[in-house]
Amino acid sequence: MPRSPRACAAGGPGRPQTPPGAPTSGAGYPQPPVAPPPSPPRGHQPTIAPYGQPGRVRRWVEINGTRHQISRTSLVIGRSTEADVRIDDPGVSRRHCEIQATDPATIRDLGSTNGIVVDGQHTKRATLRDGSRIVVGSTTVIYRQAEG
Repeated sequence: MPRSPRACAAGGPGRPQTPPGAPTSGAGYPQPPVAPPPSPPRGHQPTIAPYGQPGRVRRWVEINGTRHQISRTSLVIGRSTEADVRIDDPGVSRRHCEIQATDPATIRDLGSTNGIVVDGQHTKRATLRDGSRIVVGSTTVIYRQAEG
């Protein structure tokens, strides 16, 4: 019984034909494509080092005796309920300022009406250090950071 040209090219009847140059399993069968690792969800922000992990920097702000952990790459302070940390002070804008948890940490004014004062200096942007005093409206925010 004569074989069809397709069967001969594939190596025998019932065997799938592998395109030239395609990866095979060694037995002539094509390998399924390897999918890339899944990417993080859209809008996902990496978190800062977990609390208490050695060699990492923990960051937080203290406002009127209350500690607010900085667990993402940025923290928006303002009067709006949409701010990460809400300050009920008429001198604070809805989105007043943003702390960037970078190395070193920085703060920037988000176009607020009354601006920000960092360590006694009225500014639009500043580098923060442990113990920096940030005044927004009539509220003082203390930036803190520690290893571990």
